[in-house]
Amino acid sequence: MAQLLKLQDYISRYETDIYRYSNQYIRFKKQQWNALQQAKEKLYTEPTLSEVLVEEQKETRLSNLWNNIKRKKDDVPFIEEKKSDNGELLIDYNYIIQNSRSENLEKKLFLDALYPYQLRWASSTIREMSFLNKEYKHDPLLKYFLQRFPDTYFLMYHPIIIAKQAPVQLEHIFITPTEIICMTVLEEGEGYVYLGENGRFWKLRDGQSERKIVNPLISLNRMFNIVQNIKDHYTIEIPIKKVVLCKDGYIDFADKPSDVEWIDNRSYEDWFTKMRKNTLSMKHTQLKIATKLLQHCQSTFVERPEWK
Repeated sequence: MAQLLKLQDYISRYETDIYRYSNQYIRFKKQQWNALQQAKEKLYTEPTLSEVLVEEQKETRLSNLWNNIKRKKDDVPFIEEKKSDNGELLIDYNYIIQNSRSENLEKKLFLDALYPYQLRWASSTIREMSFLNKEYKHDPLLKYFLQRFPDTYFLMYHPIIIAKQAPVQLEHIFITPTEIICMTVLEEGEGYVYLGENGRFWKLRDGQSERKIVNPLISLNRMFNIVQNIKDHYTIEIPIKKVVLCKDGYIDFADKPSDVEWIDNRSYEDWFTKMRKNTLSMKHTQLKIATKLLQHCQSTFVERPEWK
């Protein structure tokens, strides 16, 4: 589960100490997974239960059965956030256990339960907080990036970076142990064909209809140049590459630039497998460039009420 370093212009606790929080995140995830397994083991090995608990479990099973009937077979239950009396997020282990119809679903529910923590870390520190747009709680692309890639990958999602004293909103930056990936995503829909051109516009084709879209390489090249300038300014040696990701569609570009990695429906599985197989631990160079990029990001926040 990748780590969300920066979300738009929200204050992030990684900005305060990336070395501390990047390791703390991995420990926290392991602790929560172990706690889930212990809760499951305790539930299945409990020697005796009172009649009240037996009745409660019967009601729960009936309720779950009815909910499963109403749900489509492949639907994933939605986990609502639970909070303690002091406002801290809690993971509902029982909910995950009761709704896990398979090992894969258990892992999916567990990652869904961790997702609010990632949003919390990427929008607050101990003393400050940003006002999180609720749409991010259900952003499918953000959840895909975070839940499908390794813990040692850092993600900056639509960060606003100050370039030449002006704020510029970028798209997506992955900082892996071995490289920086500047990525633009084409996600109009399944089966769409993107007809690439060298001008300002591309064509987007869906069946018989066709319309113009802004050339995605314009924003991708701008993002690459900004990151490259920051890297060069601090003389940090780490490769940078440009990626155009079109997971569900196709890219048709006869004269495509060779300095861009093109991923569409035909090459997606191989690329995805390669990304997930990167099991290298976090590197000093990775943490250093991530720190410098965060220092150049804009942050909008207020002081937490309890600190006023």
